[in-house]
Amino acid sequence: MKSNNQIPLHNIKDEFTINIEPISHKNNYDPSVVHRHNYYEVMFFVKGGGYQLIDFENVPIVDNSCYLIKPRQVHLVKREEEADGFLIQFFNTSFFNEDVSSLLTLQYHSDIKVIFENNKLLTEKSISYLNLISNIIKAGSDFYKQKSIHLLSTLLYELEECVIKKDSLSISNDRSLIRFTELVNQNLNTKTVNEYAEKLNITSKKLTDVVKSNYGVTPLKFIHNAVLLEIKRDLMFKDTNLKEISFNYNFDSPSNFSLFVKKNTGLSPSDLQKELLNQ
Repeated sequence: MKSNNQIPLHNIKDEFTINIEPISHKNNYDPSVVHRHNYYEVMFFVKGGGYQLIDFENVPIVDNSCYLIKPRQVHLVKREEEADGFLIQFFNTSFFNEDVSSLLTLQYHSDIKVIFENNKLLTEKSISYLNLISNIIKAGSDFYKQKSIHLLSTLLYELEECVIKKDSLSISNDRSLIRFTELVNQNLNTKTVNEYAEKLNITSKKLTDVVKSNYGVTPLKFIHNAVLLEIKRDLMFKDTNLKEISFNYNFDSPSNFSLFVKKNTGLSPSDLQKELLNQ
């Protein structure tokens, strides 16, 4: 993969680390410049003002709101000076139980960016969870990791209930779907449905039925959407080499890469890049 010519990727190195900070805290990087991170970030704004760019969508920052930024998403924050609240950053760590890990896996490929807005009660409730988690981590008791993860899991369930109520969504517990979603995220160079079906030890028809009933698209379309999303994220860096992107995602040739982008967006890679950079 590219090392220099890409959007900065900010990391949490320790799998357990949970960071809780005021949104106005001084970062070790400039959040107003396009960036990505390898962790989940949930931002709670008590006072709004300004906007965020989250994966090519301008999201206004409003009072008493909550926004979800997922790993590898393109992100920047252009907040007004008075806009503030709290944020929490964390991995999909092995400390989570299977249900919470599955929830995060399915959220990873969702389009959901806004959890709630203009809800003072939920904002105060969420921040109370953050305070409890922060105090437990600072105290450093024998079971502080387990207690912190338990409270964070409860907060995530609360936020998921908001999403379900707002968007009439339901959580699938089908392990084939969850594992397929994980594999697509881990293997963006793999583009055939049969390869995924073999890894899951199910038939292609079974995989198609599961994916279509939950995501509303075929497995192939889901795979292509995931690859296209990563390509668009790479194109957000103005000095990106298109041939290098083609190679990174295992296209046979730059021309096939161009055909793929054109078929799925109606634009050539260079025109798509111009459109993204002019947002």
